[in-house]
Amino acid sequence: MPGDRRGLKITQGVDRRDAMRWPVSIAATVKESRLCFQSVAMVEISRTGCRLETGFLLPPGMQTIIRLPGFKALNATVVWSDRAAAGLRFAAPLHPGVVTHLMNLPSKQEQSEYRPLSALR
Repeated sequence: MPGDRRGLKITQGVDRRDAMRWPVSIAATVKESRLCFQSVAMVEISRTGCRLETGFLLPPGMQTIIRLPGFKALNATVVWSDRAAAGLRFAAPLHPGVVTHLMNLPSKQEQSEYRPLSALR
């Protein structure tokens, strides 16, 4: 197995992310071009970034903005992208409480199962 200059072993497939990622299902919008925002699905979140299901290509290195329901817009940089998904790094890390809140938002399926309080009578 190859090593680095300090003699440490380098392994393939090691996750080198700065923060733990959590699965979510959040409808969001991302700035695709100078004036155009597109709907996307956020499927993973961490303090430092997220993964989006996009359906279009965002150029790596592009500065963008992501909008989440109930939050101010977040500045981010596209780290990687293909035609189905993209990875973004936030300009500033999120507070752990914000990540916890986003992780606990109900999915669209859970929201569709909600019933009005008047139906409980």
